[in-house]
Amino acid sequence: MAMDQDDIGIGSFAYAVGEQECKPADIAGFDALWQSVSPNTDFAAMGCETYRRMPGPALPYVADTVRHTLADAGVSPAEVSHIVFATSDPTLARLPHDFAIRVIDAVGLTGCVPHLLSFQRCCSSQTALRHGRQLFTDPRVRNVLVVALDFTPDDRDRVRNYALFSDGAASCLLTRGTPGLVRLVASSIHVDEGGLRGRDSILSRKKVADKALAAVLETSGRRLDQITKVFTANLYQPLMLFNSAAAGIAPDRVHYVETLAAYGHCGNTDWMINLADYHQKTGIVAGQTYLAQAPAQGFHACSLLEGSA
Repeated sequence: MAMDQDDIGIGSFAYAVGEQECKPADIAGFDALWQSVSPNTDFAAMGCETYRRMPGPALPYVADTVRHTLADAGVSPAEVSHIVFATSDPTLARLPHDFAIRVIDAVGLTGCVPHLLSFQRCCSSQTALRHGRQLFTDPRVRNVLVVALDFTPDDRDRVRNYALFSDGAASCLLTRGTPGLVRLVASSIHVDEGGLRGRDSILSRKKVADKALAAVLETSGRRLDQITKVFTANLYQPLMLFNSAAAGIAPDRVHYVETLAAYGHCGNTDWMINLADYHQKTGIVAGQTYLAQAPAQGFHACSLLEGSA
């Protein structure tokens, strides 16, 4: 899917993770639990040292990221036309039916239309970004918020063979008439039908990832070697390195090591957290190409971004 080169900027990325910092050993029976999901493997290889827990509802975290995003952009809540929420399937079932209204009321988003993207697991926020960008086909729209969130109430459910889950929320603002931090040049999501039913394999995961990456490169007219940095999901480190190598991406181009160690996997928020962390430490550079990607069982999504800061 190609995006026309107009004046829509994407910037003001912010995130919040659960303030309770916990170690994997804090989960009751962690060693046995880890071996049950990933037999005969060493958890230390995952690269996750701590995870973050929200001790209460997700609403304050979401509201906090939105407030920071708007403040950084100098945009008032009343100036936002739409807010697009994204969450993975399990979290969707945990949200109260009036969650969007609570966020709107907490932040003062008067006149803001809520949207929800889900059922694409940890790829949902990639589609939410694309959907938010499409809302600007209405010339009256000036600002659109994209919010990603995921959380896991039961600590034992955090342990998976591909990740250790944390609780987090992230947001960014799409704005007309400002360069923002990056522009969305192209985006793509593809499905692995076997993976949807738990029958994925190394081959099927590579195939769907190759399709998504090839689509954004072809649409944008860019080459793989032009990508400065990749922002991806914080999964099991050997798996991430394998996936990168299979796609021809050098490990040093993937930004994740410190965020994986500190936060683990925050569901569909990871690529936004990694982008914000990279920008804070290194800085997005105008004119350079970046890749945001999200692998999930049954899907692979990616977005090609160009620095405009």
